[in-house]
Amino acid sequence: MKEINPEKRYDYAYATHSCGTRPFLGIEMIISNMISNFKEVTSHSNGSFSTTKDIIGRNAISDTAIVMSYSLLEGFFDEEYDFYVKEEGSKKPGELSALINTMLHAHDIKLKNWRERRKIIDAVKEIRNAVVHSNGRIDGSIYKEKFLKILGVDLFEHTDGYLTLTFDASLWLINAFEAIAREYAEVVFLGTPDPKIDKS
Repeated sequence: MKEINPEKRYDYAYATHSCGTRPFLGIEMIISNMISNFKEVTSHSNGSFSTTKDIIGRNAISDTAIVMSYSLLEGFFDEEYDFYVKEEGSKKPGELSALINTMLHAHDIKLKNWRERRKIIDAVKEIRNAVVHSNGRIDGSIYKEKFLKILGVDLFEHTDGYLTLTFDASLWLINAFEAIAREYAEVVFLGTPDPKIDKS
């Protein structure tokens, strides 16, 4: 970890702890509002059901959750790396899970259930790449099985060659990635809680 003025370090950690996860909350607000008004938004002008709009709407919610959850977490830890670690000649890890690992080691901290969370991040990267680079086309059965193995639940509304997150899973994904950034920011700013202290 590079040398940083203590006051500057405190101000940065405070700002990250206070505001660093707001973009996740904003995306959650947008998705939640879309879900709450889904029937109205995706119906024909006369109020009748539209199959096409229904599919477009469900895919839009799913794709937004997948792309933004990953991108926001990546952006969050890119900033952390640049502030705390980056120096001339240093090489930033290319994988998001490895980047987070680097920051955990730099601060000598831990996140709860990091091994399981890391598997989720790596799996989401694969479906994010499908959304961004392949218009969402993917071998659905493989990834459905992969997430079932990691989480024990089916997150997807499945059609051949395309994975669409359910509404609940879209919100869960945003919240799960926000929780990683929030927990990290809290530990960096406040320190790791002493397990011997009962705060109940």
